[in-house]
Amino acid sequence: MTLETELARFWEWAKMTPETYNEQRGLGEWEADYPSWEALHKAANEALELLNNEFNHDLAQQLVYALAIDNEAGVVLKSVEEKLEDPLRFVRKAVFSNQPQAKWQMAELLGHVEVEGREKMLLQLIDGEDKYVVRRALLSLNKVNPTKAAELAQKYVRDTDPFMKLVAKEITKKKV
Repeated sequence: MTLETELARFWEWAKMTPETYNEQRGLGEWEADYPSWEALHKAANEALELLNNEFNHDLAQQLVYALAIDNEAGVVLKSVEEKLEDPLRFVRKAVFSNQPQAKWQMAELLGHVEVEGREKMLLQLIDGEDKYVVRRALLSLNKVNPTKAAELAQKYVRDTDPFMKLVAKEITKKKV
C-alpha cells in the first residue's frame, strides 16, 4: 500500500481531485466520514519513514495532500511532528503549497517546533489570502515573536472577519 494509492482512493470516494478540493470542499468535516482512514494514516506513516531516509518532492507533495484532507482529525500532523526527523523541507513544501488546509496546520506546527526560518515562513503565511491560515499564523507568530505579531495584528483589529478581529485584538491587547 502506498500513499499515492490511498490518496487515489480518497479522491475517488470524494469525487474530486487535489486541484478541485479547495474550491469544492465546502465547510469540510465531511472528510471524517471517509471509511478508509486507517489505511491512509498507515500509508502516511510509511511515507514519513521514506522521507526520513531520503527526501522526495513527489512523496512530500502526496503527504501535503494527506495532511490537508486529514485536517479535522490531525493524525497526519501529529505523525509529522513526532516522526519526521528533519521537518524543514516538508514544512516549506506545505507552507508554499496550494492547500490552505495543510498551510494552517503548518502554522500551528511552527508555533511550537523550531525549524530554520520558521518566523519567515509564518510571515509568508500571514501574507496569504486565506483568513483562517492568517489567523493561525498570527497566533503562532505570537508565540515566536510577540512584538512582531502585535505589530502585524494591528492591521486586522478592524477587519470585517469577526474571528480575525478577535485574534488581532487578543494579540494586540497583551502588547499595547
